[in-house]
Amino acid sequence: MQHSYIQLSKLLKLDIRRQRYQVGAKLPSVRQYAESQGVSASTVVRCYRHLESEGYVEIRAKSGMYVADWKAQQARAPASSAMAPPPAQAVQYEQLASLQHRMTQLYVLTSLPLTLPLHLALAAPPWYPCDALARIGQRVLRRDVLAFGAYATGTGLPALKTALVGHLTRCGIELGPHDLLMTNGATEALQIALRAVTRPGDTVAVESPVYFGIVQMLEHLGLKVLEVPCTASQGISLEALEYALEQHGSVRAVVVMPSFQNPLGSCMPDAAKRRLLGIVEKHNSVLIEDDAFGDLAPAAERPRPVKAWDRTGRVIYCGSASKSMAPAMRLGWVVGGRHQRLLESLKLSNSLTTPLFEQAVLAEFIASGALPSHLRKLRERLAATVGPATQAVLQHFPLGTRAGGPAGGWWLWIALPDALDTMALLHAAAQRGITFTPGALFSASGKFANHLRLNIARPWDRELEQGIKTLGLLAKAQQSQPAPNAGVGP
Repeated sequence: MQHSYIQLSKLLKLDIRRQRYQVGAKLPSVRQYAESQGVSASTVVRCYRHLESEGYVEIRAKSGMYVADWKAQQARAPASSAMAPPPAQAVQYEQLASLQHRMTQLYVLTSLPLTLPLHLALAAPPWYPCDALARIGQRVLRRDVLAFGAYATGTGLPALKTALVGHLTRCGIELGPHDLLMTNGATEALQIALRAVTRPGDTVAVESPVYFGIVQMLEHLGLKVLEVPCTASQGISLEALEYALEQHGSVRAVVVMPSFQNPLGSCMPDAAKRRLLGIVEKHNSVLIEDDAFGDLAPAAERPRPVKAWDRTGRVIYCGSASKSMAPAMRLGWVVGGRHQRLLESLKLSNSLTTPLFEQAVLAEFIASGALPSHLRKLRERLAATVGPATQAVLQHFPLGTRAGGPAGGWWLWIALPDALDTMALLHAAAQRGITFTPGALFSASGKFANHLRLNIARPWDRELEQGIKTLGLLAKAQQSQPAPNAGVGP
C-alpha cells in the first residue's frame, strides 16, 4: 500500500518543478495545505519531511517551509550510474491498437513524466481513506508482528468475508461467507470465472464498447469475442444479445458491467437487468457480472446487481475494492454460485492465496462502520467534476463533439467528429504531458477510433480545465490538417 503522503509529495514536487512555487517561496502552512488537499495535518508533515530529504523543501525553524534550490542541489549531486533510475521506456503508439500489447503500452504511458495523466481509471489519491487505512495497518501489525512470516490460507480472511457479506447483503445479494472467494483484484476474479465456464475456441459475448482489459484477457485465454452494442441509457442491447445467442451456438458466457459500464458509464434499469438474466437462463449460458464500480452511484440508493435476482446460481458476480476503497490493495472477490467450488480450485492454481495483511486492514475498516461515510464523500466528489468537465469539453473541442457524462462520475466518453483519430491525438497530447485512453482500445475490431475516454475523477481545478482546453486545441489542429491523399486524383 502506498501511503498518501508519498502521493501528496509527488503532486507538490510536480508543482515545484513546474515553478508554481519558485525557489525561495514560502509554502503553505501545514494546516492550510492539509485543508486544501483534504488530508490530515500529519500527512502534510510527512510530505514536507519527505521532500526535505529529497532536496525540494527547506524547513526554517519558527518560520515555516520554503522551496529549496533543488536544481543546484541536483547539479552538485555526484553522478552514479548504479543509483540512476533506468531510462523511461518509449511508448510504441502503433502497438496500442494491438490486443496483445495495449495494456503494456498503457502502463508505459504511466511511466512518462506526465503533468495530467488521465488514461487510467484511478481517482485522486487523497479521495481514498489512506490515513484511516494506514492507522489500521499499524494496529494490525502491532497485534501480530509475525504476520509477514505466515502464508494466508483458505478462500479469504474470515473477518473480511463476514464484513463483505454484510455489505453485499445490503446491495441485495443473499449469501454467506462460504459463498465468497477473495481474489487479487477483480481482474483475477474475471479471469478464473472465464476459465471455469469456457474452453479455448469458445465465444464470449461482451458489451461494445468494452473495457479493454476484458478483450485482452479473452485473447490470452484463446477465446473469441462477440461484440454486442451497448448504449449509455440502457446498457447492453438485449435484442442484439438475444439474437446473438440464437445465432451463435458457441457462446458460452456473457460478460457485462451493468452498473456504470466502462467506458460509457451507463447504468442498466432494474427491468433490463431482470430481462438480461432471463435471456441468459433461457439460452443456458452464464452471466459474468463485473460490479467494480457499483458502489459509486451518485444517488443515495446503490443500484442492485443482476446477481440480486439470481436464484439458480447462473450469475458469477465479481467485485473489487480498487475503485471504491483502496486501489493499491488489489483486493477483489467473486461469488460463483453453482461454479463456486471450481473457482476455488482455479484460484489455487492461479495465485494460491490473496495477501493476508491487506485483507485484515480492509476487514477492520469496513467493520468500523466508516465505509458508508467514505463512499458518500467519494460519490459527492466524483459528481462535482462531471458538470464543469463536460461543459469544458463542449466549449473547447471541435464543433460536433459529443460528451457523455457518466452516472458514476469517473470519466467522460467523448465522441469527436468522424474524421478525427484519437490515437494520433494521444501522441500529440502526450508530448504536452496529457494522456487519455483512445477509443479504439475499447473494441476487439478497432471501432470507436474517433472516441476517447477521459478520466475526470479528480478535483475540478485550473490544471484540469487547461488540460481539457489543450486537448480541444490539439483536436481542432488535427481537424484543420488535410486528410492523407486529399486532392490527389485516382
